[in-house]
Amino acid sequence: MLRRRTLLTTALAASAAIGLAACTDDGNGSGASDAGGASDAGGASDGGDALAALTVSGDLGAEPTVEFTAPLEITSAQAEIVTPGDGDTIADGDTVIWRSLYVDASTGETLQSWWQGAPAGGLQVASDQVGEAAFAFLTTVPVGSRFVMTGWQQDSSGQARSLVQVADIDRIVSPLRAEGEPGDPSGTYPAVTLADNGAPSIAGAPSGTPPTTTVREELIVGSGDTTRAGDYLTMQYTGWKWSDGSQFDSSWDRGAPFSFVQGQGLVIQGWDENLLDLPVGSQVMLVIPAAEAYGEDPEAANGLGGEALIFVVDILDAAHTNA
Repeated sequence: MLRRRTLLTTALAASAAIGLAACTDDGNGSGASDAGGASDAGGASDGGDALAALTVSGDLGAEPTVEFTAPLEITSAQAEIVTPGDGDTIADGDTVIWRSLYVDASTGETLQSWWQGAPAGGLQVASDQVGEAAFAFLTTVPVGSRFVMTGWQQDSSGQARSLVQVADIDRIVSPLRAEGEPGDPSGTYPAVTLADNGAPSIAGAPSGTPPTTTVREELIVGSGDTTRAGDYLTMQYTGWKWSDGSQFDSSWDRGAPFSFVQGQGLVIQGWDENLLDLPVGSQVMLVIPAAEAYGEDPEAANGLGGEALIFVVDILDAAHTNA
């Protein structure tokens, strides 16, 4: 609910595996969230006609090259491992980070590439998130592998585009909660307590009036790499209304971290501008006025318009661009 809009350049990088989770056999892509539309996928030994017609370089130290005669006809979503990695095999529920190249199958044009400065991407590997076919394939892939997929994805106009995706699996996100040294919050805002699994709760509604600009307080200071604009940021969060302290959203309740590309207007302003320059592993409280959340109109954003909001955010991973 925090996303504002979808852009092709970020939707491709951050989406589920293109051909397996987002598409139907007739090419009518249904969007990455529609896992039920997945078509049958081949494993590493079953490439399908489209995969047989292309060549993908296997050197993990260089940007992939994808060679085929355009237009490449894609009649079914297929996938195979190009270069096997030597890391752990992806398991049910893992959140993976990858570096991707996307090629338009109809023209041979590279649409975006991490190696040319596009964002990294990834997803949570769960059958209800990505579809049975993508799940079946991805749970055979070791970390460190390069794989190729053929399929479809919707662009920003809603049109299905036939694509070739090549991705290098960089890592599995772990742990799935903040870990670090205690921060030094001001005590101005409600105290935060953590459940055994790390899920936060706050001690009731705040008092007084909310701030006029977003306030960030560090609750846990991590020791990982520092977040920056353009990162594919993976996080856990819970949000509450300032007005009554009621919870309205939580990634913890959904059982899956949330990811987005930092600094591209895909989330509310209070997030985009205040999750920078934080070590991975940190936990912060963001107190966000309505103007930097969903605006002042009380009818907007399913009742969140006009509301100041409180978030507790755990920074789990920050995958950088190659800029």
